[in-house]
Amino acid sequence: MTRPLILGNGRILICEDERGTVRDVYFPHVGLENHGHSVRAGICDLDPPRRSSWFEGWSPVQRYQSSFRADLLRGSPIPGKGRRPDGEGFVHDIVSSIGETIFRDPRGGMEVAVLDAVHPSLNAFSRIFEVKNVSGEERNLRLFSNQNYRILENKIGETAVVDRDVLIHYKRDRYILHGSRPNFDQFATGTAEWRGLEGTWKEILEGERLSGNPVAHGSVDSTLAWTISGLLSGESRQVQLWTIFGKSYQEVISLHRQIGRGEGDSLYRTTLNFWNSFLERTSILPEAALMDSLPERVRVIFYRSLIATVAHMDINGSAIASCDSDIRQFGADVYSYCWPRDAAWASIALDRARYHHLSCEVFGFFAKTITDRGYFLHKYTPAGDFGSTWHPVPMIQIDETGLPLYALYFNWLVARNVWTAGRYFGSIAAPAAHWLLRSLDDSGLPRASFDLWEERKGVFTYSASTVYAGLRGAAELALALGNDRLFEAWSAGAERVRAAIVDRLYDDRLGRFRRSGEDGTVDSSLFGVWWFGVLPPNDPRVARTMEAVERELLRPGGGVARYEGDEYGGRMNSWIISTLWLAQWHSAVGSLDRALELIGWCADRAHPTTGLLPEQVADDGSPRSVLPLMWSHAAFILAVLEYLEALGKKGALRPPLDGAEI
Repeated sequence: MTRPLILGNGRILICEDERGTVRDVYFPHVGLENHGHSVRAGICDLDPPRRSSWFEGWSPVQRYQSSFRADLLRGSPIPGKGRRPDGEGFVHDIVSSIGETIFRDPRGGMEVAVLDAVHPSLNAFSRIFEVKNVSGEERNLRLFSNQNYRILENKIGETAVVDRDVLIHYKRDRYILHGSRPNFDQFATGTAEWRGLEGTWKEILEGERLSGNPVAHGSVDSTLAWTISGLLSGESRQVQLWTIFGKSYQEVISLHRQIGRGEGDSLYRTTLNFWNSFLERTSILPEAALMDSLPERVRVIFYRSLIATVAHMDINGSAIASCDSDIRQFGADVYSYCWPRDAAWASIALDRARYHHLSCEVFGFFAKTITDRGYFLHKYTPAGDFGSTWHPVPMIQIDETGLPLYALYFNWLVARNVWTAGRYFGSIAAPAAHWLLRSLDDSGLPRASFDLWEERKGVFTYSASTVYAGLRGAAELALALGNDRLFEAWSAGAERVRAAIVDRLYDDRLGRFRRSGEDGTVDSSLFGVWWFGVLPPNDPRVARTMEAVERELLRPGGGVARYEGDEYGGRMNSWIISTLWLAQWHSAVGSLDRALELIGWCADRAHPTTGLLPEQVADDGSPRSVLPLMWSHAAFILAVLEYLEALGKKGALRPPLDGAEI
């Protein structure tokens, strides 16, 4: 399954599958710990013949809300034109972080709309259920919600307890409180998934009323219900259910009271205004005036990509690869780790879009996780601990050190904030640059490490290009901070790497760059030769390399595979990042029609109603592996802005690392 709807605030992240069931509940870190398993709702028809059903079995349609009725949200969105708070600011299209799922009863008669939102600063998740009678007669109904968590990622030792007007699930210092407006009028707690007992949801499917059992412990679930009597034909009624996350009973109770005192729509208005204000920062981009020239689908996915990238970021600066826990990579593992590579690409994309404060949070995470020797390990948990790995010692992918170092320089280039450069020079730039210098062999290339695809060990063109960019960027930072000695040392090291890449990784016989010294496989990551400035994008050697990528890796569906013979997730699936890398090259050399065609292809392969991008796309157009993938969204941001930059013939906003002819 995929996760078409994701909602978060840097401390919690809620992910729903394509049936509208909440599957992933991350707290207190985005990506760690996942307390989710199944939070789903349904309805019971109290009129004969009595029947109950889950909404997930109906016909759901999901999207992010972009227009609101005045009786639900009393903000001031202008349909199709964004909003203008106090007459200032402008977002071309409202791209919110409020999810909407419409459930239609396949047997007719009922329609339920569910609006979901996470408060931008409070640990609160709200759901508004609007139940509408579309039959021709009066109905008597019971709405119910079943909560089946795995607090601390297992079913052992949990308690579910009703305390007056709230239901609380807790274990150790993890508390999940549920309150509602109106108050629930039925409840049950009980044993679930243990010795043949399935859960309290069986009560409402099989009986007239929930048991009212107020407490259960061990492997538990809970069900809440609201009676909706006398619902006339064409009439709607609303139930708001909010879920509060905290580390103590008092914390969740206090926040519950705060939410309960507010108006029913206040959390939604706050969320709508916050994320539209967030997107308005794009108005300062040099390319802002050209946004209207983009196809509407591309423009919407660009804005969605900004929100999706940030949704994967923890407040401590971690940026996980994906929140989709259905993936089980190499056994029982997931994508909810922070790879320095992925986080660095997110930082670069956010800096390119002028969200410098967010990239600085990533640098803070890097400063805490870099090793004493000056390199980064394979991946990290969102708390900063070393993550699981399939690499033998020393567990190094050298691009995961070169790229974060380059990202720090990229921030300096576009933000010109000497405080940021100075703050992280000693903790990131200096140790990483010193280690990269020590990693070079006599030829000037870095010693063998695992490639960016994490599959093979060698000396790779992409990885070497990131080392060049990292060293050159570190040298420029040293110069900016007045350290001429380090500028000269790191500049000399960077030039050694650049010369070695051209001398040893370019193949005259093939007329293009090789993936590695021993491997001539055509690989989409060869775009790094020009993007990281080893050679200009219009250099004939680069052009022949990128033409080979397009010729050999273009799939029947129109996307670009990672490399020849790739089998991960399916035979040579298209990857969003690979397709966008080719688009970026076309933008760089002025082939703007082709660049926009490739960007549009990616936009069309996003989830059709929510706009989230997958990792891969099969030849039949269906998503493969995880959805969403943060890296796909970061790459989309960069590709769109580089296209607009080329379209407007503006000065380059990437570092002037383009190499001279060799």
